[in-house]
Amino acid sequence: MAGTEKQLFEFEVSGDVLILTANGPFMEFRDNDIRNGYNEAYRLLSQPGTKHLVVDFSLLDYFGSTFVGILVRLARKARGNQGQAVLCHLSDSMREMLKTLMLLENPKIDFSMQQVKTRADALQQLASAC
Repeated sequence: MAGTEKQLFEFEVSGDVLILTANGPFMEFRDNDIRNGYNEAYRLLSQPGTKHLVVDFSLLDYFGSTFVGILVRLARKARGNQGQAVLCHLSDSMREMLKTLMLLENPKIDFSMQQVKTRADALQQLASAC
C-alpha cells in the first residue's frame, strides 16, 4: 500500500515559487522518507524558472534540528536562484527557535528567511519583490 503512505512534504508550484508544506512531525517519518522528501524539494527548486521558496507550517507544531538543516539548505538554494525563502504559519515556539538560532530575518547570513503570517502573504511579498 505504498500509494497511501503519507509523504513528508506536499509540493506546489505557483509561477516561479515552490511551495512546500510539511505534513507533520518528522518523528512520524523514517530517515529514508525525510531524505527523499528533501531530495525532491531540492530537485524541484533546481528546475528552470523556479526561483523562490515558500515553506508552509500550517500542518506542523514543532520541528527539530533535522528540519532546521533542511530549511537552511533549501533557503541557500533559493538564494542561489536569486530568490528568497519565506516561511508562513510559524507557531510562536518555531519563530522563537529560529530567532534564537539567528536564522530568521538575519541580513548577516546568506540564506536569511523571511516570516509572514499566511501563504497568501508570502506569495504577495514575493510578487512585489520582483
